[in-house]
Amino acid sequence: MSNGDLPPAPDSSGQRRPPTAPRVDGPWQGERYRLKAAHHQVADRLFVASTGQGDPLLESVAARPPRRLRDAALGAVYMVLPVAVVIALVVWFTAEDRTLAFLISAAVVAAVAVLAFWYNASEPTVVLRAGARAVAEVDADGAGTHLPLYELRSVSVTDSPRGLALRLVGPAGQRLTLPFGLLEANQRLWDLVYSGIRHSEEGGAEIDERTRRVLHLPPRRSETGA
Repeated sequence: MSNGDLPPAPDSSGQRRPPTAPRVDGPWQGERYRLKAAHHQVADRLFVASTGQGDPLLESVAARPPRRLRDAALGAVYMVLPVAVVIALVVWFTAEDRTLAFLISAAVVAAVAVLAFWYNASEPTVVLRAGARAVAEVDADGAGTHLPLYELRSVSVTDSPRGLALRLVGPAGQRLTLPFGLLEANQRLWDLVYSGIRHSEEGGAEIDERTRRVLHLPPRRSETGA
């Protein structure tokens, strides 16, 4: 498909639906992600933005992406180490039976470390929402960032802690980094986002060569001699 074959943007109800977007990295696999995709209609009176206004919500997908074990372990160390130092100093200067006190303190610190690791290893649910012309990433409480898909300033592909991800920058500098594993878990949502990328590119959005290759974007007009 060339830039001259750019399909029209869908209306607020999602019609006509954009063409199927190409597969990039594939959806996350496995029950640990707890993926849940949903399709919506304008009549549902749901919205992309957490403000409850703006573009009607058409597609959504939710998951609990696990953090890498190394990151979780480092986070637990940073949380527990200051507490352990304080306890050790208190025990050293106040305890009569230091051996017993240190053993009890070590058990407490170990329990706290396990809880901290468990907390860091499981991120809260992340939800992606998309309408015909907007996309958002929100948390379980509905708070988050949304931006217009057809007014993007730049589009890039980056490596993130959640895997290969799409980084979008909106007209006011707002940023979203969306993992492909979550985007592609709802093909219809990915179709809407990809359509916005295509139109934003036509409008002058910055897209580097690596991103063009990964997203299977057609050659620039200057490259085709158009």
